[in-house]
Amino acid sequence: MNKQPISRQFFLMYALAFVGVWMAFIAPTMSGLQLRIGQIDPAHKASGLALVLGVGALLALVSNPIWGQLSDRHMGRWGRRKPFMFFGGLAGTVALFVLPLMQTVMGVVIAWSVVQLVFNAAIAALHAITSDVFPESERGKASVSVGVGGGIGTVLGIGLSAALVKTPLLIFGVPALLGFIILLVFLLWYQDAPLQVAPARASVLKTVLESYTFNWRQTPDFGKLLTGNFFILIGLNIITTYQVYVMSDRLGWSDAKVASMITVIYLISGASSMAANYIAGWLSDKYARYRAWIIGSALLLAGTATMFGFRPDLLMLAAVLAGLAQGAENNVAYAALSLTMPDQENGGKWLGIGNMSMVLPQSIAPAVAPILLAIGNQSVNYVSLYLGAAIIAIIGAGVIMTIKKLQ
Repeated sequence: MNKQPISRQFFLMYALAFVGVWMAFIAPTMSGLQLRIGQIDPAHKASGLALVLGVGALLALVSNPIWGQLSDRHMGRWGRRKPFMFFGGLAGTVALFVLPLMQTVMGVVIAWSVVQLVFNAAIAALHAITSDVFPESERGKASVSVGVGGGIGTVLGIGLSAALVKTPLLIFGVPALLGFIILLVFLLWYQDAPLQVAPARASVLKTVLESYTFNWRQTPDFGKLLTGNFFILIGLNIITTYQVYVMSDRLGWSDAKVASMITVIYLISGASSMAANYIAGWLSDKYARYRAWIIGSALLLAGTATMFGFRPDLLMLAAVLAGLAQGAENNVAYAALSLTMPDQENGGKWLGIGNMSMVLPQSIAPAVAPILLAIGNQSVNYVSLYLGAAIIAIIGAGVIMTIKKLQ
C-alpha cells in the first residue's frame, strides 16, 4: 500500500477515468432505459423497467466481487488492473450499441445484463486503484475523484442522450463510445505495477466463494457499513429511478420534455452533488467524522423523498437536495469502506464486496417499488413510494449509528 501523498495530476486523471466509465455506464440507467422500455411496452413500463434493472443489477452483484478478486490475483505485464478496465470497457461499449436494437423487453433484459456483466470488470478494477495508490489519510480525496468524475460523466452522458433522443441507437452508443475513449486516455497514462509475487494457487470455486465472504465477527464495522449503506441507497435508487415516470404520469409531460428536463435536473443535482462531494471529502479527511456525514446525508435524503412525494412540482428543489445528500453520502461511504475493510492488500476484493452494497439496491429498489406503488386506493401511489423510500433511508442511518470505528 502506498503511503506517499497523491499528486494533483493523479487525482485529476483518476477523476477523468470515472468521467469516461460513468458517461458510458450510468447514463442509460437514468433516462435511456426508461425511455426505451416506455417505447417498447408503454402499458407495462414500470414492471418492465423493474425487470431490466433488477436482473442487470443481480448480475452486477455477482460479477463485481469476482472481477475484483481476479484483478487482485492477476499477473501480467499490463499490471493487475488495466487489462480488466480495457477489455471490460471495450465489451461494454459494443453491448451498448447492440442494446437499442432490441425490440422486446426480454431482449433489453439480455442486452443490459451483458452490459452489467462486462462493464463491472472495468468498474471493479478502477475502484481497486483506491487501495493500491491512495494512502489511508487521503481516502477522502479518492472519493472526491470518484464522485466528481462520476458526476461529470453522468451529466455529460445524460445530456448526450437527451440531444439524441430521437435516435435510439445513438442514445446509448454515443455516450458509450466517447466514455471508452476517455477511459483509454487514462489507461495510456496510468502505470499499473505488475504483481511481483505470485498469489497462492486456489481452485476456481474457492476463488469465487472467497470473493463474497468475510469474517463479520472480526470486522463488524465493515459489515454494518455495508448494511447501512445498502438501505440508504435503496431509498436513493427509488427516488432517481422513478422520477421519469413521475414527470410523465403526475406532471403530464411528453417524452421529449421529460428527456430535456432530465438533462436539466441532472445538471442541477450533479452540480450540487459534486460540491457536496468535494466538501465532504476534504472535511472527512481533515476531521475524520465519517459517521456523522453518512447519517446526515441519509436524513436529508429522507426529507427530500417526503417532500417530493407530496410536491412533485418542487422537482428542481428536490434535485438540489438529493444531489447534496448523494454527493456527501457516496464520498464518505466510499472512504469509510476503504478504511474499515479487513486488509489493504486485497482492495479489489473488499471494495468489490463494498460495491455490492451500492449495486444491490439497484435490483432491490425496482422490486420493492411496485409494492409501495400499490398501497392505498390509487392504481399507482407515488406518495407511498417516496414515503417508503424515506423510511428505508432512515433505517440505514440507524444502522450506521452503531458503527464504532467511524465515531
